[in-house]
Amino acid sequence: MDQKHGFLSSEISAGIKDVLNGDLRLSESLKFKRKEKGNAVIVTTNIYLKEKSELYEFVSQISSVVESIIKKHLALNGEIIKLSIERGMVSDREEVWFEIVEGMVFEVYCFTCRSISFVRVLHEKQLYGEKNEWISLDIDEYLDSQWFKE
Repeated sequence: MDQKHGFLSSEISAGIKDVLNGDLRLSESLKFKRKEKGNAVIVTTNIYLKEKSELYEFVSQISSVVESIIKKHLALNGEIIKLSIERGMVSDREEVWFEIVEGMVFEVYCFTCRSISFVRVLHEKQLYGEKNEWISLDIDEYLDSQWFKE
């Protein structure tokens, strides 16, 4: 990987922190979790708002920030596949745990750093218990992918 070209996951998490720093609509401070293993980097956070009625607008705002960071990262040297989600579900071992109310998914191919990233901005709703809602931001980044091997 080119040393001057940073991790997309780091750029997105830093950009979101900058945008949301001090935002009074958040019900708790923003905390990103980062895991690295081999050529894979996973970054995730959940964003909780004081007013659930603002979640739809917030998904749009976060998606726009993420998309602008991706475009800046790639410049003209990559490919973006953008998918709009109207509804869905999150299941684990065939048991549904969360409803996806809406969201945006980006599949990103960076030719410079030879990475593939999957970025999800999802408005999720808990199906059991408290029925909480939040925005999940998840980034899976795979460096030096076999996809780029000739």
